[in-house]
Amino acid sequence: MERNIEILIVKLFDGTISAKEEEQLKKWYNENRANKSVFVKMKSVWDAARPAFSFRAVSTDQGEANVWKKIRRRRRNRMAFPIWWQRISAVIAVPLLLLSVYLFFSRPAAKDAACSYQEIKAFPGTYSRISLPDGSTVWLNSGSKLSYTLPFVKDARETSLTGEAFFEVEADRMHPFVVRTEDMSINATGTRFNVEAYPSDTLCTVTLEQGKVSVDLLHREGIREMKAGGQFVWNKNTEKGSTQQIDALSYGKWREGILIFHDESLENIFKRVARTHNVDICIKDPALAKQRYHATFEQESLNEILELLRISAPIRYDFKGERRNPKKVINVYRTD
Repeated sequence: MERNIEILIVKLFDGTISAKEEEQLKKWYNENRANKSVFVKMKSVWDAARPAFSFRAVSTDQGEANVWKKIRRRRRNRMAFPIWWQRISAVIAVPLLLLSVYLFFSRPAAKDAACSYQEIKAFPGTYSRISLPDGSTVWLNSGSKLSYTLPFVKDARETSLTGEAFFEVEADRMHPFVVRTEDMSINATGTRFNVEAYPSDTLCTVTLEQGKVSVDLLHREGIREMKAGGQFVWNKNTEKGSTQQIDALSYGKWREGILIFHDESLENIFKRVARTHNVDICIKDPALAKQRYHATFEQESLNEILELLRISAPIRYDFKGERRNPKKVINVYRTD
């Protein structure tokens, strides 16, 4: 793997990657399976190794010294380790060294160390788990972004979301947890809930698994109070919202690789499948797109999901693609 790509991956995880660099990284990621495998391995190492606090508070000089100290110790004891452990150590040591070098050259001036802006992204076709400094946990779905400032302000724990995320919020009634999207603001204290707010989607949803949350529609329909098992749906086109009781547990299953659909349109089903597998799916028949189905997909591949839908729905499909755009395009038609 090129050293430049390694640095771009670290910058992506750290949230400091530019738009141009991100496009370069996406192109490399979509070239082949090997690149995707390398990316996933580095993401796993990052999740396991990065601190739960801002990197700006890290002593890079001390960190670099510790890394080299451990490497020297590993060399002295190399013959005492089994071969498989040496390989694992190598996989872990290389990204850590890259991270150390990157932090060394990008460390800020002392005046900026007190506050830092964090932006975490989930690469298309993947999802990420984030541990926030207050003890809360966030799962980001494919193509989503979460941003926040460290440390949190005194009165509230504010975050901004683009895309979809599942929040497991640490209880603190004195300091509400706030999730801001383009169309709404969700206020929670200690609870578990899913927010889906992709800019390209017509519908935005808040699904509450446990506890209570309030949804502020930014002066359009007032504030909605939600209880466990409830789902609030906001329609951007009509600027109307509705609340219903549903099986809330099923909506956060995507973070376990499980997609569950209860009486949902084929359009919505294909939209979520497309995001999960980083492909474009286009339904050529508007009437077909509105037909509703029940379906559950658990760890199935894209081809397996398409075949299952072909058996249960009156559809056929084909794959299109261009050399300049390695992303798969799937066209779906109604069968005659």
